[in-house]
Amino acid sequence: MTDQSSPHKEAGATEPARASRLSKSEYAPWIQAETLVDCGLFWLPVSGFPMTHDEKAWLSEFARRIGERFEQREKLRTEIFLQFKTLVDDSLNAFIRYRQRSSTLIGLGRYPNAQLPPMPTEQQIREMRERKEPFDYREWVGDYTYWFIMKQPEKQRELFSGLGGMTTIFLPPDPKTRAPKMPFTPKLRAAHPVFQRFDVDAAHQALYSMGDAFLEKSKKMFGDGLQDSLQYDGLAFVLPLLDTGHFFAATAEQRAEWFQLFGGYLRESPHDKGILFACKDDPAEVLAPVTESMKQDGLRFPLELHA
Repeated sequence: MTDQSSPHKEAGATEPARASRLSKSEYAPWIQAETLVDCGLFWLPVSGFPMTHDEKAWLSEFARRIGERFEQREKLRTEIFLQFKTLVDDSLNAFIRYRQRSSTLIGLGRYPNAQLPPMPTEQQIREMRERKEPFDYREWVGDYTYWFIMKQPEKQRELFSGLGGMTTIFLPPDPKTRAPKMPFTPKLRAAHPVFQRFDVDAAHQALYSMGDAFLEKSKKMFGDGLQDSLQYDGLAFVLPLLDTGHFFAATAEQRAEWFQLFGGYLRESPHDKGILFACKDDPAEVLAPVTESMKQDGLRFPLELHA
């Protein structure tokens, strides 16, 4: 198991060893883990979480373009998840307002082999009261995660990316999630106020996401050891929370199993102090065209400007 407090680091590894595994390449500004040959693994450092406006803008555009690339090559679809613990103050209020007009499913974000934290005992609660310590609920609950089954990726990135809790996975097509076209004419859509107030097509699509094969597959693959928990049956899915260290520590067989569930993985990783991107296909065919197109369009990642 990797050391969660030390980004990119396997147990017993040193900083020089870590540095030797990550190097700049033609995928800049992404830094490649060249020692992994069975998959592509990349890391992009950020100034911190929340990210700066310019970092967030670059990453949002990258996420859009890499999603288009996956769709063109493999028909993979973009699915966005958000860890509830990362929402505080204004972002929490924005999430509550957004949920009132959107559709989400709640599941668990889980680091490999992590267990759900136990509820505080009466003695622990009493001691906190006596010490007059501020109560932080995040220490006592799991990494509950919302899946945006209402497909509004640009809006969701605008509101919630850059906080350190967004994960985007690229899933294979599932015929059960393909919603039939609704029989509404353009004239009706223009005239009826409901189409002006709500994204009816996205809401219609969200209903069919409830039958996505990802739900049960993710619980089976990443929920092992949680079956006896009282919360397990109520979880719609289990989303893997993977840092670069997890990829290094896993066997090739384990990594191959992960990529049976998703074809690409993009995550804001506070443990890594940056963004993680992984793909099962040759990154020269997936990542390189995207980074090159962004350079050609004059879109430079902000930290590059000070490199």
